Amino acid sequence: MKKLLSILLSSFMVLAMSACSGGGGGQTPTSGPVQISLTLWDEVQAPVIQQNVDKFNELHKGEIEATIEQVPWSNYWQKLDASLESGESADVMWMNTYLPKYVEGGVLKPLDEFIKADNYDLTQYVDARVQAFNYDGAQYCLPKGLDAVYVALNTEIFTKYNVELPQDGWTWDDMRTIAGQLRDAIAAAGGSEYPIVMELDAQPSFVNFFEQNGAVYLSDDGKTTGVAEPAGIDTIQQMVDLMDQKMMAPYTVLSETKGTDLFVSGQGAIVFIGSWKASVLDTSSLGQNGAIQLIPMPSMAVNNKSVLGGLGYAIAAQTKHPQEAWELIKYLTGAEAMSVEAQNGIDFPANFEAQKEYVKSFKNIDAQVIADVTKTGFPYPTNGNFEWNTFVNDAIAMALSGQQPVEQALKDGAEKAQAVLDQLN
Repeated sequence: MKKLLSILLSSFMVLAMSACSGGGGGQTPTSGPVQISLTLWDEVQAPVIQQNVDKFNELHKGEIEATIEQVPWSNYWQKLDASLESGESADVMWMNTYLPKYVEGGVLKPLDEFIKADNYDLTQYVDARVQAFNYDGAQYCLPKGLDAVYVALNTEIFTKYNVELPQDGWTWDDMRTIAGQLRDAIAAAGGSEYPIVMELDAQPSFVNFFEQNGAVYLSDDGKTTGVAEPAGIDTIQQMVDLMDQKMMAPYTVLSETKGTDLFVSGQGAIVFIGSWKASVLDTSSLGQNGAIQLIPMPSMAVNNKSVLGGLGYAIAAQTKHPQEAWELIKYLTGAEAMSVEAQNGIDFPANFEAQKEYVKSFKNIDAQVIADVTKTGFPYPTNGNFEWNTFVNDAIAMALSGQQPVEQALKDGAEKAQAVLDQLN
């Protein structure tokens, strides 16, 4: 009898404890929503992305709860490396052209299984940005935003000097003709404006021009550079010729003052410019006066394609909650969340549907041109290593500045760059 009583008392205590813990019926006690984290670097974008994360949490209340950690760019990658090594990284992270390094390190989770399971439609994004995050046939990010390059025209200068504006479908020959007309009219009037200005960094200028002229900045397999091949030499020579013929501001000017700053101050008629400067155009006095017109870049020998940079969301290979992380990046790159980013002007969406909101967010420029040039854009050429292209970019600077002849500078730079690439491969 005592033994039976002991058994009954023990059973009662187990049931009571189960009831108190909420685990009645033999079910495992619940401990609230799954906690996942996102790390990013931009303090300007963080508050808007927080709005989207809050909405995600609301939609998944009781199931998933996401949080953001904003790490400054200056130590983002260092902290990411350390956290991945220690196994304590965020579940989701921003990723850019460093993707190959992290894929080869085995720290990013391929998304293909999720894409297949959900029959997820990648055509909702600009294709070049999807491809930028596809490595060795596997998809590692969903695209967030993108950067594109186009041309802005100061219509006041064209009117002042009675020169016709370029039209869609123009070529570098057309540009040289127009720039020559501007140069001569400005000189005759004693003016100080430049026909063409640009920022001489890789993305807003020569990476586009190599592609457009049929040259190879970096091969598709990331193993060779063709900048010193005839088409590459011709590409940079054409830039030098624009300067020598006073159709473009000289290197001394462009190396000291950003092309965008020259343009918005009324000192440039034509500027090659990236989408990351679109808000500068829109809010400038020139833009408010209705004096800025956007147009795609002119074609060189092959095309007028724009190089597309931008960010994506990746999932850490070590995450304990891959499905929840996938749900988060789907939401953050979807039309609803990306439209919020577009309306707040923090990014140009890679999501086609959200681009409509981006275009509408500008008051003084027609940003549809920027959206249009993304349709034929190409991914920024990278293999995740940036030592090799330092030699190339330095060589191009030597050529543009006149410190070395173009062919000599590019051959010297390409030889050093190729040695790095050969070592990597």
